[in-house]
Amino acid sequence: MLASVISYLLKEYLVACRSNCATQDHGSFGACARAANIKVSAVMVSPQRPMFDRTKTELSAYDAARRNGIQPEGTTLTKVKAAENASRALGRPYNADVDPPANMIVNKDVARFVNAGA
Repeated sequence: MLASVISYLLKEYLVACRSNCATQDHGSFGACARAANIKVSAVMVSPQRPMFDRTKTELSAYDAARRNGIQPEGTTLTKVKAAENASRALGRPYNADVDPPANMIVNKDVARFVNAGA
């Protein structure tokens, strides 16, 4: 009788598993968490979070430029924006492989000379 009371109390009050555990048969909360493979993203709690956010922003801008046919000189936001501005001035997608540096194409007059040579 005493063993069944102790067993009931242990199951009822000393819960080892998480509330949403599928099996509820782990020996400790830690074992339950390990079995569930719970992870906190290292980037989210890292001091390198600002770098991660900046990289994500820059690569998103680069991807959008590439989808628009623009080939920037690099993946940094500065180079992508320069390539977009050059594309506006040129009236066509900028291509870093054949066009002069994007920061040199500053207005329509320069763009006209670049397009004449292309």
